[in-house]
Amino acid sequence: MTTPHRPELGDPRRPSPNRPPNRNDERGRPPRIATRRGVGSALRWLRPGSANQRDRGAGFVETAAAAILAALIITTVYTSEVSSTFNESVRQMVCLVNGPGCGEETWVDHDRPEEPEEYEWGTGDNANLSDNKNLGMQAASADPYNWTDQEWTCLDNLWSQQSAWDHNVLDQQTGARGIVGFNPALHGEMPAGFRDSASTQIDWGLDYIQQTYGTPCEAWDYWQSTRTY
Repeated sequence: MTTPHRPELGDPRRPSPNRPPNRNDERGRPPRIATRRGVGSALRWLRPGSANQRDRGAGFVETAAAAILAALIITTVYTSEVSSTFNESVRQMVCLVNGPGCGEETWVDHDRPEEPEEYEWGTGDNANLSDNKNLGMQAASADPYNWTDQEWTCLDNLWSQQSAWDHNVLDQQTGARGIVGFNPALHGEMPAGFRDSASTQIDWGLDYIQQTYGTPCEAWDYWQSTRTY
């Protein structure tokens, strides 16, 4: 049975023009679901992390495991006999070098080898010291050198340190010989009569200084920094 059309009631298929004020017509829209921000944030922690987050987590776990393993190894070694043996070896090495208290016998106090005899080049007894110095002064002040005063002082310092003006001295380590320290390995063939003649040695030495350094003071400066000239 059909319902009769009653114009005074209006068309039921159309929205009523007399709807309540401040009310939108939302009957055609999908229903809204109310959510709470706090609940959504908490649910995000339950989601699986990204690949980078998983990699960082795995790296942290590996680092922690390595640190724990290293600590266990160090603890094991420290509490074992290996630690005592190592510490004793270090103590003995320190004793050998510095000689601290290491019991009654130390390398410094007991096992040190005998000290070798000291030998200083050119400081032995020289009965001809005054004579050889006079020969040197006369030769240096004559032609072609004419070295006096300061230059003679430098020459005296040089040959006093080199040989103490001893024409018979020989340096066993370098092979330098005589007043001037002639060394065949550096200076070539030894002049005739050089070995036993103070005058020949002085003449050669003065000529060598002039040709190589110009003056005795230049040679002396060089010798002070190198212990040779």
